[in-house]
Order: sequence, then C-alpha cells, then structure tokens
Amino acid sequence: MNFTSDIKKEIISRGSGRRKRGEAERKAALSAFVRTSGFIGIRNGTPSFFIVSETENVAEFFMSSFLETFGVELSVTNATMDRMSGRDKLLLQCPPTFSAQALEALELLNKNGGIKEGISARLVQDEKAKASYIRGAFLGGGSCTVPSENTKSGYHLEIVFYDKKTAWDFCELLEEFELLARLIERKDSFVVYVKSKEVISDFLAIIGAENCLRKFSAIVDKRDRANNNNRAQNCISGNADKAASAAVKQVLAIEKIKNSAVYETLSDELKALAKTRLLHPEKSLQELADYLKVSKSCLNHRMRKLIELSEKTEPEKK
Repeated sequence: MNFTSDIKKEIISRGSGRRKRGEAERKAALSAFVRTSGFIGIRNGTPSFFIVSETENVAEFFMSSFLETFGVELSVTNATMDRMSGRDKLLLQCPPTFSAQALEALELLNKNGGIKEGISARLVQDEKAKASYIRGAFLGGGSCTVPSENTKSGYHLEIVFYDKKTAWDFCELLEEFELLARLIERKDSFVVYVKSKEVISDFLAIIGAENCLRKFSAIVDKRDRANNNNRAQNCISGNADKAASAAVKQVLAIEKIKNSAVYETLSDELKALAKTRLLHPEKSLQELADYLKVSKSCLNHRMRKLIELSEKTEPEKK
C-alpha cells in the first residue's frame, strides 16, 4: 500500500469512527469530492452528475455519506478497468430526479440552473467545514509521494481539479491554514501542489491524518539524517582532497629548492621541515607539527617561507 492510500484510508477510518461529522461538514466534503472526481452536466435543461472513483473504499465512504446527508443512494452504474493504472474505475450515478436538488445543496448549481464556479463561502463558513472540504478534495483527487531508498524523488502532494476558479479558491482556502500551495495547468485539469515537507506535515495535521503524520515525520527524520551524513562525508572528502593538493604543492616546491644552491642556505629548522615533508608526503600539517614537536602555526609559517623561496628560486642550468 502506498502513502496516498494510507492517508485516504485513515481519513475514511476517522470519518466513519466514533465522532460522526455534522451535516455541514459532510456537505463540504461531498462538494469537494464532486469537484475533484465528479462530472456535472446539463442535458435537455436537466442537470445531472456522476462520480468516478478508482478506490472501492473511497467510493463506499461517499455513497454512505451521501445517503446519510440526503437519504438517497448513489448507484454503481459501471465498473471498468483503467488501462493506464490497471485499476478498476467505479462510476457512481445520482438518480436524475434528485440531481438538481443535490447539486444545489452542495453549492454546485445556481438557482437558475447554471453550474457554479469556485468554492461557495456558504459551504465553508467555519474551520471544521473548511478542513472537511480539504479532506474531501484529497479523497477525490489527491495524491502524496515521499522519497524512498530506491528513488531520488522528493516530497510532493497534489490535488487535481477540473475548473480553474475552484483550484484558485482552494489555494486561498489552504492559505487560511497558512499552507502555501502552487497551481499549474496540466492538460485539461488544474493541479494544486506543494513540495515542502513542512507544508505537507501541516496538511496532514489539518485533515486529521495523525498516524500518517507520524509515519511521514519518521520518513523525514530518516532522510534528513542520511542527507546530513552525506554532506558530512562530502565535506570530509573535500577537505582531504584540499590537503592532498596542498601536500603535492609543498613537495614540488621543496624539490625545486633541493635541486638548487638555495637549499644549502636554509636554516636548520627549514631543512628539517623540508626533509620531513619529502619523507612523509601523506601526512597532514598537524601530523608534521607533532612529529617535529612544534605548533601548527609555527609549521605553517615555515612552510610558507619554503614556498616563497621556491617561487624566487631559478632552476639550475645544466
């Protein structure tokens, strides 16, 4: 089971649990669900709608919620397999005689029979209804992916809508909970998405997916530790490369001096350092300082002198 399925399963479990949601919350969730997985049409002046779901437990949850809210059953009129996903698609149909009444109650139809755009303010009047709308939207058109050990993908949560006004209103609804999302157009749909792990954590908390939030936090912690370890190793490796490069430069400088008359003019301290570096090219400056029983700053000073002398030394003519 993937993480999206885990989230939807928990939403359904909590929505069907001991605390039944009120009518306003159910209507908000149903309206969002129709917006994200439903199709509304007007045929011969008569409005109608149906819902498509690829997940049986999600379909059952909304059939139950619709019945509880309106006392009317949605019927499964068709079940086909999606060639792209390989999963069955359930088609839920509202009775034609009740479609207009249901759509008006869900703030999806105007009094004059036209299809509404956007999210009605009457539908999301309080925080509970707003959170319920967000839950319904995720159940209908949401997905969430998290990084795994076998992939380099990042964090990504998205919800797909089929009209731009509703998608924009949904972004504004998320902003009321201090969740910043982006909107892009994808073929004939509009996708609200976030890639921030912090925003996804807050999203899970708002929709009440507490178990998934704990699981998500564990994934984030594990990945952050791995990333920090990788950065530390890269830093160590980078420092080692710099030290090796510096050692090569020092050896070349000392060999240049040794092959010239300048070498005999060196002080005993500089000669000792030159000999030690040539004998131990792999050692760090701190290890050389310990070997010669001097401080690292003193050794640095002597090494700079050797390199300066090398730059001024002309190679001997043969």
